[in-house]
Amino acid sequence: MQPAWVLGRKNYGDNGLLVEFFTAEAGRCGVVARGVFRRKTGGSLASILQPFHPLLIRLAGRGELKTLAAAESPTPAYVLRGDHLLSGLYLNELLTRLLPRFDPHPAVFLSYGDAVESLHDACGEIALRRFELILLTELGYRIEWRADVNQDAIKESVEYLYEPGQGFIPRAYLQAGVHKKTWVSGAGIRVVSDWLQGGVSPEKSELRMVKEVTRAAIAQLTQGRALNSRDIFKSLRRSPTPQFD
Repeated sequence: MQPAWVLGRKNYGDNGLLVEFFTAEAGRCGVVARGVFRRKTGGSLASILQPFHPLLIRLAGRGELKTLAAAESPTPAYVLRGDHLLSGLYLNELLTRLLPRFDPHPAVFLSYGDAVESLHDACGEIALRRFELILLTELGYRIEWRADVNQDAIKESVEYLYEPGQGFIPRAYLQAGVHKKTWVSGAGIRVVSDWLQGGVSPEKSELRMVKEVTRAAIAQLTQGRALNSRDIFKSLRRSPTPQFD
């Protein structure tokens, strides 16, 4: 059996589910789970086939759509609420939208588990940003934090603009009129670079900068198509009385 997470599911026939799994060995895959609503000792199988629940599963079949042969729950599910639940759904949507099927990425799998656990513990910001960066790197989208587009070392005293697909552009190389809020400091970039090499964790301002950079990179990979989880988050933020559990 192999470790797995449920990214999403929907009903399949009278007593089954069509489940999108992210597995350690097979990567992302679609799986038919039959008879999961039948009551057994300890409850139905459907009760454990939920997002954010660490699982062990065994798959069968040679086609693209696999069959669930067995599933176990070695540990309880992580309960995410409010903003942390939306962040978890964001992780799942990133994997569903960006990862090809049957393309295993052990580093992404481990980082996903760390991120879900951190969200459960209500301290997920750093884990979220690290997950995004690992996912982008595994997809071949490497962000260079140590040098600018000219391959010159990042300087603490210089301001830069991040351009997706290119890198950090020094302010002196751009025309006047670029909105100031788009600039990021070289000092902040250096902090992130050191963190990724095992250094001290970034402060909130640096994490916001990482978020802006990864958001731009992800937008390029999704060809500008909005993520549903982000739209939900924005709509709840606009609501005067968000309905969170």
